[in-house]
Amino acid sequence: MPDAGEIARIERDHCLDHPAEAADLAIVFGNRIAVAGMAQAAASLFLNCHIPRLLVTGGATPGGPATEAAVIADAIVALGVPSDALILEHRATHTGENVTLSLPLIAAAGLLSARRVFCVGLFCTGRRYAMTLHRHWPAPAKRCRAVEYGPVRRGAWHLDARARDRVLGDVAKVPRYLAAGHIAEWPSPPGSPI
Repeated sequence: MPDAGEIARIERDHCLDHPAEAADLAIVFGNRIAVAGMAQAAASLFLNCHIPRLLVTGGATPGGPATEAAVIADAIVALGVPSDALILEHRATHTGENVTLSLPLIAAAGLLSARRVFCVGLFCTGRRYAMTLHRHWPAPAKRCRAVEYGPVRRGAWHLDARARDRVLGDVAKVPRYLAAGHIAEWPSPPGSPI
């Protein structure tokens, strides 16, 4: 069980949730465990912050015949986002592929010059999403929207054994992925724009 200081550090450094603001693009990292929350977060950025395009990425996983991208996209459209505002990537099977397979789609949409990009994803994975994006596309400023789900919630995840394992497991990936070159340091050193 992490102590109060470790819980606060993990929430501060890994469970990132930046204020909603205008950006050029939001990338929605697929999953099947928080579809409604992912759709709500993405739709809110589009509808309230005037983010003009949402890229939803995620391939086939157990739980249904549709890709993660298709399932989340359907939920986003049901919340009032026009389907032509969505870019869908249907092949990714992990976070690295979410980014590398999406970059050609971002280029085809004329968005490689984006200045600010939101990473929309699971509560405990925000920093790793942004670090993965930073490794492959360092230019834009990155922001994160955290989606809480089940017991994986700010201030309470450490009280549930499965949620605690999920969060601590994700935090433990960061140094290994940095050492392997899968992700890059982010945010940048103090004084640099993030």
